[in-house]
Amino acid sequence: MKILVVDDEQDIRLLFEQRFRREIREGAFSFAFCYSGEEALTFLREHPSEAILILSDINMPGMSGLGY
Repeated sequence: MKILVVDDEQDIRLLFEQRFRREIREGAFSFAFCYSGEEALTFLREHPSEAILILSDINMPGMSGLGY
């Protein structure tokens, strides 16, 4: 399962990779990380239908996780 994580805190990547290391190693999960709403929209345009689940922070500078 491809999971897109959107968060302006770049340390979140390490937390996800540590927490799901077994699932990543087994190929059950793969993650993509974006650090702003704008970057996430670009990722989704360039990789249509790739992300199955999107986890987004709501409070981010610029575009919030709600897409406003």
